[in-house]
Amino acid sequence: MILLAISVICAVCAVLATVLCLASRQECLSLRYELDRLNDERNIVIDFLHRIAEDVGNGASRQEMFNAIVRATATACGAMGACVYERLPDGKFKSAATEGLFPPLTRKIPAQEKNQTRSKFLEEAMEGEIVEPNEGIVGEVVRDNRGTLIKDAIKDPRVIEHADSALKIRSLMVVPVSFRETHYGALAVANPINGKSFSQTDFSLALSLGEQAGVALHNLDAVSALIMKNKMDFDLRLASSVQRYLLPSHMPKSDKLEFAVKYFPQQLIGGDFYDFFKLSNGKFALVIGDVSGKGVSAAILMALCQTKLRYIAYTNKSPAETLKILNSEMLSAMRADMFITMVYAIIDTVESKITFARAGHELPMLYKAKNPDAPAELIKGEGMAVGMVEPELFNESISDTTVPFLRGDVFALYTDGMTETLNAGGEEFGGRRLAQTLSALSSRNAQEIADGLIKSVERFKGDTSTPYSDDLTLLIVKNCNNI
Repeated sequence: MILLAISVICAVCAVLATVLCLASRQECLSLRYELDRLNDERNIVIDFLHRIAEDVGNGASRQEMFNAIVRATATACGAMGACVYERLPDGKFKSAATEGLFPPLTRKIPAQEKNQTRSKFLEEAMEGEIVEPNEGIVGEVVRDNRGTLIKDAIKDPRVIEHADSALKIRSLMVVPVSFRETHYGALAVANPINGKSFSQTDFSLALSLGEQAGVALHNLDAVSALIMKNKMDFDLRLASSVQRYLLPSHMPKSDKLEFAVKYFPQQLIGGDFYDFFKLSNGKFALVIGDVSGKGVSAAILMALCQTKLRYIAYTNKSPAETLKILNSEMLSAMRADMFITMVYAIIDTVESKITFARAGHELPMLYKAKNPDAPAELIKGEGMAVGMVEPELFNESISDTTVPFLRGDVFALYTDGMTETLNAGGEEFGGRRLAQTLSALSSRNAQEIADGLIKSVERFKGDTSTPYSDDLTLLIVKNCNNI
């Protein structure tokens, strides 16, 4: 009896050992299968990333990127068709690219008509699809940012049943395409080539591909933004160079007048402009202007205005008549929200006088040497900005103003960037400080006066490391006639 019991126990132990061995082997095989699956998925994703990264590096367009995503997804998942739905600015989704035979998910396709070719039928069936926000499976996936696996799509009420057998969706995966907080849309994959249903393994792979597609689109946007920024920077530098070229590089030569200018654009391209040029019979013209707005549009308008003004000025008309013609010609070239303030002055060195017309600009300032203790004074002149109103109103508002300009007198033109410069307490530099400083510097030459005025503004502003809040332009003319 004892021997029998021992034999039974041994047999049971042998069976248990065999069972445990088989179970362990099965577990090892299962783990090995899982590791192989993960390795295959990793290789597919890495290959997908390499291809997409290469496309981004080669400057692929967004459409080319979508095409690459659906092609790689259909191949990797062994599917009959794939589609990427791009989220539009209005929240709707558009089928941006398809691969293979991918039926619409939101509209039912009727049966093929008798007089319709098979290729034409399929082409029309797969035409671009627009999905409303939160509509169907695509809307649900993007809204929840969570993928959906439908193994048996024929039994799922969310999946449309098309009349044509070639368009039947047997199995479907839809996964989000997003990166961080940006939702680009959804990636849909339909019908495995092997005729079976998509597995959890296929779904895991689709989720990984959707995530990497989101990263790729994010990178594409970043690269595109960088390229656009570089292009804009180049365009701005070019426009700035052209603008600088149009501004006078040197002052007119005269034994009776001294000229100086200070020009500080607040951005790469400024809205201020100035010009000096010599007319006939001992006359010199100078102009200062401020175009509303900033950037390239203001620079183009400035260049056009400056060119037209020079052409008109050489006809030797008075400042007011010159600006009347300029306003009439500039109106058609200007947007309704743009205008140009300016002062155009003619200095007559023979008769020692200045005649100017003011089109809505800062009032000119004149220091009179015969009154050395008095501060410089503002010279009044009426007029509306160029391009603001029709010729009838503009012509009524503007007129010439003439003042004596004698030996030792200083004439100053400037833009509002100078008088409106703020200090740390929010106080403006203002016209009164400008007049007092101009008077204090009046014994110096024109360049020293201009330098001293700018230093005074900078001391008032305080922090010299911060740029001016607006374009700043200053023109100084001093009568140094020794005759």
